[in-house]
Amino acid sequence: MKDLNISRRNFISGTAAGSVLLGAPAILSAATLTGGAVGQIKTPMTNGSMTVTEFKNTKIHSYVSPNLTGCVTTHIIETPERLIIVDGQRSVIFGQEIRDYAEKIGKPIDRMIVSHLHPDHWFGAYQFRDVPIYSLESTQGEIDQLGDFFIEISKPSLGKHVPVEKVVPDTLIADGSSETIDGVTLEYRHVTDAESDNMLTIFLKDEKVLIAQDLLYNNCHLFCGHGNFQGWQASLKAMRDDTSFDLVLPGHGENTGSRQAIDDALIYLEFVENTFNKVKTGDELKAAIMERYPSYLAAGLVDIQNLFLFPEK
Repeated sequence: MKDLNISRRNFISGTAAGSVLLGAPAILSAATLTGGAVGQIKTPMTNGSMTVTEFKNTKIHSYVSPNLTGCVTTHIIETPERLIIVDGQRSVIFGQEIRDYAEKIGKPIDRMIVSHLHPDHWFGAYQFRDVPIYSLESTQGEIDQLGDFFIEISKPSLGKHVPVEKVVPDTLIADGSSETIDGVTLEYRHVTDAESDNMLTIFLKDEKVLIAQDLLYNNCHLFCGHGNFQGWQASLKAMRDDTSFDLVLPGHGENTGSRQAIDDALIYLEFVENTFNKVKTGDELKAAIMERYPSYLAAGLVDIQNLFLFPEK
């Protein structure tokens, strides 16, 4: 097996990651999923799209960004009295589109929750800097330490999409804790050694919904830059065995999804891991992935991950 050196320092050091734009593959995938909600309605917006999943007393509004920034998904949990935003996009422009949409719902924004370190899930939090921003303690520390770095390396490629300054979460979520807001129970789960070293998933008990964020992608290339293949697969298998939820919502791609996306992700990770251990260059790995998955969106994630899987010597 090829040796990996994916320490936090090596993961971010001296890369050209900020110069890579996320590009679109030639073919669009059309796989769909089903869940146990009352109904779903998808609406195109100026930039992204919004899918509203309705439950008896709750709605979840899921915004998917354009392919430019990797089809990142932000979820708005609408309780009877307020709104909870889960993740904030890689673009302040798309973050503002979500903010404008939330304002039109007419309920106060109670908080934003940031699921993990990667900037495609917190750059847009700049547009919510006036509300409490929650995260795991590990994620708070990672953003505080690395946030300025991510902003600087992203400016050349993303320009006006990048925030002028980092927004560090100011309120901590304890691993395994839960709370009930307007009758909606949220259970917080800390996942380690997966897509990112530290991640948060949110289980809505009564709605039987798991907001998995980047533990799960839907019809998008998975970002494997941390090299946590085994840990990620173990978390996905545990998710697959969990019968407490009917609908799982991803961090990239449409939320019209179900458990099939879990099996798809497991197959993808096994393929990338096996191929990575056989090839010598990032170009070889990318070519193999594109040949196997020509219809997947967020192809630019493969370019970015390869900067970390194949660092310059």
